[in-house]
Amino acid sequence: MAETVVIVGGGAGGMTSAAVLKKYSPEKRVVLFEKSEYVSWAGCPTPYYISQELPFEAVVRHGLEDFASRGIEVYNHHEVERIDFKEKTVFVKGEKINGSFDYDKLILSLGGIPLIPDIRGYLNSIEGIFRLSHVDDAIKIKDFIDYKKPKNACIIGGGFIGIEMAESFYLRGLNTTLIEKLETLFPKMDQSLLKPIYKEFEDKNLNLILGKSVVQINSHDGVLKSILLDSGEEIEADILLISIGLRPNIEILEKSSFKFSEKGRVYVDKKMKTYLDDVYAIGDMVFTDNFLTGKKVYAPFGDAADKQGLVVAKNLSGGNKEFKGVMGTFASSFFDLKMAKTGLSLGEAVEAGYNAKSVYVTAVTEVPLFKNAGRANTEVVYDVDKEVILGATMIGNIPVAQFIDQFSIAIAHKLNFEQLFDVDYAYSPRNSIVWNPILAAYRKIMSQT
Repeated sequence: MAETVVIVGGGAGGMTSAAVLKKYSPEKRVVLFEKSEYVSWAGCPTPYYISQELPFEAVVRHGLEDFASRGIEVYNHHEVERIDFKEKTVFVKGEKINGSFDYDKLILSLGGIPLIPDIRGYLNSIEGIFRLSHVDDAIKIKDFIDYKKPKNACIIGGGFIGIEMAESFYLRGLNTTLIEKLETLFPKMDQSLLKPIYKEFEDKNLNLILGKSVVQINSHDGVLKSILLDSGEEIEADILLISIGLRPNIEILEKSSFKFSEKGRVYVDKKMKTYLDDVYAIGDMVFTDNFLTGKKVYAPFGDAADKQGLVVAKNLSGGNKEFKGVMGTFASSFFDLKMAKTGLSLGEAVEAGYNAKSVYVTAVTEVPLFKNAGRANTEVVYDVDKEVILGATMIGNIPVAQFIDQFSIAIAHKLNFEQLFDVDYAYSPRNSIVWNPILAAYRKIMSQT
């Protein structure tokens, strides 16, 4: 009898594990349960779908039929309510399968749940209040804007989703306010690099409120009306997005006698295996290793989930692949500004025990004398003793992700300055300059030694 692999959760990691597993082990029975309508959805494009810059196909990339054609059994609208790990059984509630279902191997891809602050007057049922962590959320937000025609939008939380949704609401013609309880956006970034972000808020007439918290939500007859800040200021709102972070979705595990080594934390080894035999976990529900510090960190990124899904699938197909961790690499944008970071900030590096310093360089993608040539301000963090790069942050009006990827490769492979100097970088006046940002950092660092 063919081995049965059950996957719970049809997001990025779940569907990647299903597709790769079936490719390398076509003899296995691969069964996936997803409680919502859609599978193979991507969270990162959702703000641009809401702003009407991207079509729905950018959010949901493959339908059920596509996976069925590959021999994968996908059951949407089927919720796994509990797991008996001893008997290797999941208990499913759905139309086609309703009851127990046995597995040989189990992959958990349960995702994350948005954090909800303790605010007076908050009810999940109030019309106009949203989160954004799933494709279903994106559909509801876009439909609300399309049909309810709100005028005033508020966002709680100044992270990446917060600023991307501020842009999205702006492009949909809403008067937009973003509220962040800290005194700054992105506190782990060098604050001198953030000046263009703040200026963009001013130029677009977006209301940015820092250092204040929402203490009350006001509604009437179940419809959102306004929010109240701890300063006493009341802000009108027809639509409110709460975006203050995620926590692992562990509700099923709590009902299934799963033993957490720390409250609410699911730890896995480098092969994404839990402490239980034949049970793996991936994506936004797990804590994984920081590549530089070795500490367990929560990194709910879609690309990490995809990699983890691939690792599990290859190992269940006889491979010996490891997921070595994350460096916190990300990229985002705010109108024409692009930002990206990899590795450690200077503060994080010093806290981790490195003898760290930083230098600042300017990155460009063409000779600056060209008309409208863009640039990005860059901080490069390095280890003085080992002469290796520990992190880099870039913000500007050029595609910075391509440069951050180079820094990320250097960090991952622990290339020292002289090895980085030896790399043959491309140069063309319209596409780059002679002194690639890594080389520019090399020159500054060498001048200080």
